[in-house]
Amino acid sequence: MVNKNKEIAVMILGPLGDVINSSGVFRTLKKAYPDNPLSIITIPAGVTASYGIPEIANRYLFDRSKKGLKGLFEIWKFALANQGKFDTIVILDTSFRSAHLAFMTGAKRRIGRRCNFRTPLLTGSIPFTKEEKNDVYVAEYYARCLKPLGLYKENIEPSFSYTKEDETRITEILKEHNLQDKKLLGFCPACGQKIKTMPAEDAAEFIDLVNKKGDYKIVITGGSDVSDFASRLKELCKTEFTDLTGKTKYGETAALIDKCSKFVSVDTSCQHLAIALKTPVVSLFFSHLYSKWGPADLKYNRLLVNQTDKHISAEKIYENLTELTDKKVIEVNCR
Repeated sequence: MVNKNKEIAVMILGPLGDVINSSGVFRTLKKAYPDNPLSIITIPAGVTASYGIPEIANRYLFDRSKKGLKGLFEIWKFALANQGKFDTIVILDTSFRSAHLAFMTGAKRRIGRRCNFRTPLLTGSIPFTKEEKNDVYVAEYYARCLKPLGLYKENIEPSFSYTKEDETRITEILKEHNLQDKKLLGFCPACGQKIKTMPAEDAAEFIDLVNKKGDYKIVITGGSDVSDFASRLKELCKTEFTDLTGKTKYGETAALIDKCSKFVSVDTSCQHLAIALKTPVVSLFFSHLYSKWGPADLKYNRLLVNQTDKHISAEKIYENLTELTDKKVIEVNCR
């Protein structure tokens, strides 16, 4: 029996994309327990995305960067500050530390996967299969953690909401660049990890091809870690694009992607935003993790993979792009 005076928490100790893909877990829990406040326990790198999940009432930060005795101290400090606060904690990652943290809070129910010697710390668990490590779509992977609560449903999709203020700001930015009422193609060719980033020459070739066809106006999205890459593209491209890297807050980035007819992205949180916002996306992967972190629905999205030399031709990307139906841009994701 759930204590309605206590919170139900989801622990997701990962960055932005991880949190976005946990959104279906929060929706399911809120529907099942409407009277219980829902909380997220996450790391600083993930908290920004949590504001796009309207079911979350409270946010608790845990610093997982500290190791050894300092790491144990962080667990004890967190547990002491939140002792007896949670009725249930659903643990989405597989580390021993996360189960230890949940156990130390005194939560009545602690749900997670059986792995890494943490089973004695859990009250409800599911096995961690070899298939799930790399080959199960991440939103589905997280949803399976609800099985011990009897709440699991297949094909729970991620979602994301932004504010009216975010939408208004993006409308202003698009007007500043004379992009209002234009058919936009969002493009995120890079991130802070080189293994996920397109070769700049390939990205420039794709931009020039799209501009030659004249179908879309290209907007480069991403955080400040993509700004140098965008500057390099300006040197390589023969045609123009709009660079908004590092110029929008995360909710504003979501509002921008929601206004795009289509989206092309490497494996970044922008790709996860596009999937959550149901903006048709062509995902570009250069690692073996495409089954887990790429789009699950290949009816409305496309997935291109090259694990050898990271080269995916502009023609191949454009061909897959044209197979997708343009999104009908309707402002329905504001909260």
